[in-house]
Amino acid sequence: LFASLPGVSRASAGYTGGRTAKPTYRSVCNGDGHAESVQVEYDPERITYDELLEVFWKNHRPKASEKGQYRSSIWYHSEEQRLEAEASRQKHHAVRSTLVQPAVEWHPAEAHHQRAVSTTTTAAANDSCSCQ
Repeated sequence: LFASLPGVSRASAGYTGGRTAKPTYRSVCNGDGHAESVQVEYDPERITYDELLEVFWKNHRPKASEKGQYRSSIWYHSEEQRLEAEASRQKHHAVRSTLVQPAVEWHPAEAHHQRAVSTTTTAAANDSCSCQ
C-alpha cells in the first residue's frame, strides 16, 4: 500500500513499542508488548506526512477495543509530526481508538511479513504506522 505511493522509498513490516530486544512474530503474539507496525520511509518533497496519514486512515479501521500487538498507533519522529498526527486523529474521530506516540526502537519483521507489506491493499498489520 504505502510502497506504491510516489515519494515513498520503502515500507517495511516490523514491531515497535515492546520489551523484547529482538522480537519475533511468536514473541509478539505471546504478549511481549510490541505492536505490529509498518515503517514508511519517504521524500517529503514528493509526498507529505499529512498525505501519508490520509492513506493510513483511508485503509484503516481502528477499534478502541484492540489492544496488544494490534493496537492502533501512529508513531511520530518529530514534534511537527506529532502535531499533524494529533490533528489527523481528531479529524478522523479516532481520539479514543488510536494512540499517537513517540517513535521508539523499531525492529524489522521476518521476510514473509515483508512480502505481505508489498502485496496487500490494506495497511500491513492494519494497526500502526511510523513515518520517517
